[in-house]
Amino acid sequence: MDFFELRGKLIITERKINDINTIISKMETRLNALNARITKMDNGVTFSRSKLHSKLGTLITRYESLGFMREGKVDFFKESHSLKISWTVKLDSLYFFSLCCSIVAATLISLYENTELVITVSIGILFFLMFVFIGIVFIKAQLNDLINSSVYWNYY
Repeated sequence: MDFFELRGKLIITERKINDINTIISKMETRLNALNARITKMDNGVTFSRSKLHSKLGTLITRYESLGFMREGKVDFFKESHSLKISWTVKLDSLYFFSLCCSIVAATLISLYENTELVITVSIGILFFLMFVFIGIVFIKAQLNDLINSSVYWNYY
């Protein structure tokens, strides 16, 4: 298991799914809307984002929140009556964001509460783990949404 990659697999055995070329083209359309750079392979898609940005004065929507997923790959394999989808996402930007937020949170709590160093470090580690866990859950939800909207005809 690689510490800097998140992997997942999905096996779909239903008959009401699109073919692989349609799935890849729908996924390309969704990723283009998210300002991702796409490399099309024969059985999958590789995506990457160059920067995390949002317009000034606006909230980050769920489509712009793909910024934590800087690089990733989605592969499709057609077997007899099923479609096997495997994906990987690199987590380096999530770790960096979590580390920065945990340092800020621990420093603020240390300054306002005047705590000892052991408690400050413990709070920093706790915040880091909390941000990483929330980020991983969020990335899995975003990728499942991306894959389901590409695979099914009437997902939304």
